[in-house]
Formats: sequence, structure tokens, C-alpha cells
Amino acid sequence: MNQVFKVFVFIIAIVIFINFIIITLVGVYKTFHAVTLFFQSGLQHKPGIEIVESLDVFLVALLFLILSLSIMKLFYPENALFSSINLPWLQINDFVQLKNLTWNAFLLTLLITFGTSVIKNSDHLDWTFLIIPIAVLLFAISAKMLRH
Repeated sequence: MNQVFKVFVFIIAIVIFINFIIITLVGVYKTFHAVTLFFQSGLQHKPGIEIVESLDVFLVALLFLILSLSIMKLFYPENALFSSINLPWLQINDFVQLKNLTWNAFLLTLLITFGTSVIKNSDHLDWTFLIIPIAVLLFAISAKMLRH
């Protein structure tokens, strides 16, 4: 039963890593699209917004990478490939550390999504744009409460 569980965990981590690769490719496409917009029409089509959107896509990809590597490090600590990854910000020893790291990356992604949506729709803002910053505030408060 333990071996079956480890196989399922491995499949989940691989699927999350494949998501990381696909989303990274989408981010690269969005970045190249923004650069081509800039060189074709200058600042008329607002390529800066496209670049910020690609940053948001890269942050989501980074979130998937963190999840994938962390799951593999937690469930396969004896694996030489994953134990050799010694990034200072990826020192995950338990699920609480993984949750905190994922939580912080998620908050940053939400914040950039909010900034992008405000810039894109600056001519007609309404009260519904407050949903994301209120969610970020509630997430930040709950993360702070979980740490203490």
C-alpha cells in the first residue's frame, strides 16, 4: 500500500511539473507577443500591460514548480536528484513550510493580477475591483494568524 501511495504522489508531482512547463511556455509566448507589439506599434497597444501579464503567468508557473519540487522533496527524501536541490528559499521539511511558501507566492500572484486588471480597466473602475484586494487582505491576515 505504501508503494501505491508513493506512485500516486509521483504521478501528481510529475503532472504539476508538466503544468509548470506548459505555463512557462505560455509566459514566454506572452512576453514575445508584448515585445513584437512594442516594435510594431510602439506604445499604442500598451505592451507594458502584456509584460506584466506575462510576469503574472511566470509567477503561477513558479508556484507550480515550487509545489512539484516540494512534494518530491517531502515524499522522496532519499532521491539523490531532489535532495541535491539546495535552494535557500526551497528548504521544505514539512507541509507547514510548504503551505507558507505557497501562500506567499499565491498572495503575490493575486496582487499582480489586481494591479494588471486596474491598469487595463483604468477608464471604467467599479466596486467589483475591490474583491481581489480584499481577498489579498483576508489571506494576509489569516497567514499572519497562522504563523503566530
